[in-house]
Amino acid sequence: MNYSDAERIITVFNNAGLSQTDQERDADYIITIACSVRQTAIDRIFGKIKDWNKLKGQKKVSLILTGCVLEKDRQKLSKIFDLVFNIQDTAKLQEYLGEKKDSEKTPFFSLTPKYQSKFRAYVPISFGCNNFCSYCAVPYTRGPEKSRSEKEVIEEVKKLIDSRYKEITLLGQNVNSYGNDLGKKDSFTRLISKIDKIPGNYRVYFYSNHPKDISNNLINVLPKLKHFPPYLHLPLQSGSDKIISAMNRHYTQTQYLNLVKKIKKKVPNITLTTDIIVGFPGETDEDFRETKKLMELIGFSMAFIAQYSPRPQTISAKVSDNVPKTEKEKRFQMLTKVLAKNLEKENARLVNKKMEVLIDEVKKENLYGRTGSYKVVEIPDNQQANFLGQFVEIEITGSNAWKLSGKIL
Repeated sequence: MNYSDAERIITVFNNAGLSQTDQERDADYIITIACSVRQTAIDRIFGKIKDWNKLKGQKKVSLILTGCVLEKDRQKLSKIFDLVFNIQDTAKLQEYLGEKKDSEKTPFFSLTPKYQSKFRAYVPISFGCNNFCSYCAVPYTRGPEKSRSEKEVIEEVKKLIDSRYKEITLLGQNVNSYGNDLGKKDSFTRLISKIDKIPGNYRVYFYSNHPKDISNNLINVLPKLKHFPPYLHLPLQSGSDKIISAMNRHYTQTQYLNLVKKIKKKVPNITLTTDIIVGFPGETDEDFRETKKLMELIGFSMAFIAQYSPRPQTISAKVSDNVPKTEKEKRFQMLTKVLAKNLEKENARLVNKKMEVLIDEVKKENLYGRTGSYKVVEIPDNQQANFLGQFVEIEITGSNAWKLSGKIL
């Protein structure tokens, strides 16, 4: 989401006659798009301030901050940054850059993004969140959920497909509740069905889902979609009912398992990925074992495992962060081993299989790409053929837990 926001912010600068530079020392403006989901992201901003102040001593440069910023951090950072504004309030940025106050201001989502890739794009379909998971800062930094109009989203996606973009990801803090604020039921399923009918050679993903809002209609539609690979990111966060409840996630271990069974029955070749938080306040060894058990049972194709860190203003920050750092690290390593063990088996089964890969990187003498299930494939290519941003057919020749090897057919 922050990456996508940055692409629209670049457009505001371009419209003001400014162009992007990769070198901070050449910049007249340095803009930071913050993320308050983890403390480490905010720490990185404070870590950069010494360098920026040194730069300000050498030349005139403005420091600007936007994105997800909690009020406690905003108070501190407002003393350091020359401008702090809410991400959707681009009028404030436009005025700061010297545009007339009475000029017509373009709404944030109506800005045409300055896409940073020629073949991969992110399209926000909603902004903010209504879920108030007890560990999450997003409702406090981005406010209540607001959906973009179906027409606006489809127009942006169609332009990308017409421009021969190969991969599009629909973004929302909870894509499954898209349209609820517009009073339209099951809007998300209708949206992706309409997008799927757009002619072209492309694939679409959506991120992120909430288990409590996955509808039967969505599950029934998934296997019928031509341009949406059988891939679903389904955050579990914890396998313990006690911890799931404390996280305010509104499902149980049994409900999550039943949902997975229902999805796998309807889409047998589905790739399931997840998010896990270890060391949430009150998580005992038994609670952790429940999470580990579910990971082993379900066999996720990827898991993004985070060690809990309290965020100001959130509900969980009001209780003691009572799982020691050493224990969080131990649990993190244990789940990583479970994931690696499953992936070694899963990836080994793909050897000698043929599949379509989108080449997204050229590094040294290798090409790198992603399968439809979003697995990384390394492809030796001494010819350095111009395959970047293209779909190619490959044969998988080798594997380990974290990537596949292949050759172009």
